Amino acid sequence: MVKTMSTTRLNPWWLVAAGALLLAYSMGVRQTTGLLLPDISNGLQLATAELSFGFAMQNLVWGAVAPLAGMLAERFGTVRILLAGALLYCLGLVVAALAQSGLLFFIGNALLIGIGVGATTFPIVLAAVGKRFPAHKRTLALGVASAGGSLGQFGYAKLLGELRPILDWSDIFQLFAASTVLAVALVWMLADERKPATTGQMGKSGPFDWRQIRMALRVREYQLLNIGFFVCGFHIAFFSVHMAGLVSFCGLPPSVASDSLATIGLVNVLGTILIGWAGDRWHKPWLLVLVYWLRACLIMMLLLLPKNDQLFLMFGALMGMLWLSTLPLTSGCVAQLFGTGNLASLFGIVMFSHQIGAFFGSWWGGLLFDWYGSYDLALVISAALGLLAAAVHLPMTPARFQAQQIQQAQLQPA
Repeated sequence: MVKTMSTTRLNPWWLVAAGALLLAYSMGVRQTTGLLLPDISNGLQLATAELSFGFAMQNLVWGAVAPLAGMLAERFGTVRILLAGALLYCLGLVVAALAQSGLLFFIGNALLIGIGVGATTFPIVLAAVGKRFPAHKRTLALGVASAGGSLGQFGYAKLLGELRPILDWSDIFQLFAASTVLAVALVWMLADERKPATTGQMGKSGPFDWRQIRMALRVREYQLLNIGFFVCGFHIAFFSVHMAGLVSFCGLPPSVASDSLATIGLVNVLGTILIGWAGDRWHKPWLLVLVYWLRACLIMMLLLLPKNDQLFLMFGALMGMLWLSTLPLTSGCVAQLFGTGNLASLFGIVMFSHQIGAFFGSWWGGLLFDWYGSYDLALVISAALGLLAAAVHLPMTPARFQAQQIQQAQLQPA
């Protein structure tokens, strides 16, 4: 199998730490602002379904930008794209915070933040990390970096829970915008310094390889990974955006929602690292089968058991082991099949599928609540999609992965 690796003067684990902290900012802000949806709805006099559509569009814009940002990072360098994304992210938070109308809030929250997240999140960061590690250590490194997103979710959710009783939602948005300085301070550590690995170089020597992308889109395993990641996006967006509404509908205080989301983030730090360790030892698609099946079971538990604060905290602790655990496994599968030379763009395409799922998870959650007066149907759909995602990873056997790797190697120029 041909590979492309990057080298740097820094110990690669320092780069993992920088990537984790950058994702803590990018995902921490993104995953917790949905907790303010009831406050934003009251402040701007907007319906839940209308705001849900805005958050859904944010996810869709994020997904559409991700593969383009990955290609641009491979062309112009990781640092430039991350810096541009962080500045747009900050601008979007400020515009949304100062909005006095639904349209201006949509521009800031859906468009600018969507572009900013798309240019600062997993495809670019994980590609930069993955290029620094050999295959037998790569999934663990990706897991540790991915855990940063969960750590940020915990930190920002706890901070939001403390600030919400004393500050307006717009003030919280502006404080989150100020934390962009963290991202700007870290991106320099992820600068690209490439050299060919001894085992050869994947594809052409250019910044990104359109031929490699076209070939990947025809590979069955890659198509199935896209389907599975669609479901992951649906789950993440539904609970990130609608956890506060679900808790409120059950008659529980808002702190239960922020504590539950913070618990998911904190526990997932451990869960993502463990699944990264496991992915270096066992077949990654079958681990994904287990993750999605367990998610479906937990969602049904939340639907069927009596709703109280203990149930939500237990759900948060258990779901936390699975929350972003799909990231190192899915990105590791892409790297295993196609190498790391075009990992940012190839995983960016998979991320687009994730964000299409997030669009529907966010939007449909609000629509179904407005139509039926509860989240029960949305929870049933979420659980069914979890079972579908588990099923689509079953055909990805080790033999098929090995055959695909051999075929990819044979297609490369001598």
